[in-house]
Amino acid sequence: MPPWQRTYLVACSAVIGFALAYALCDYAGWSRAVYVPLEGAVRLERPPIGRNEVGYLGMVAWGAGGALVGGLLGFAAARAIRRPVAPRALRIVGAWALTAVVLAGAFHTWSLWPF
Repeated sequence: MPPWQRTYLVACSAVIGFALAYALCDYAGWSRAVYVPLEGAVRLERPPIGRNEVGYLGMVAWGAGGALVGGLLGFAAARAIRRPVAPRALRIVGAWALTAVVLAGAFHTWSLWPF
């Protein structure tokens, strides 16, 4: 496999892992790091998070962990495939990465809707 294809597959896998972990931490109610600026403290809390607390940093940390796992899985898969990947398969993986980002963004946009 050419090095550029391996890099492309690892990058797409990392983007997919980031989007999945970022959305799942909120959807599944995973605990996350929350910054409380009024107290100057960082706590580990489950949702719902108060209005005076910043849970975004914990969500990004979950996303970074998902990107790391996704990138490692993509690297392992790319290393196992010794031959060049077909251009159609590369387009499909790229489309999955874009779709994961759009779905994660749509979920968080929908969760901001006032009910």
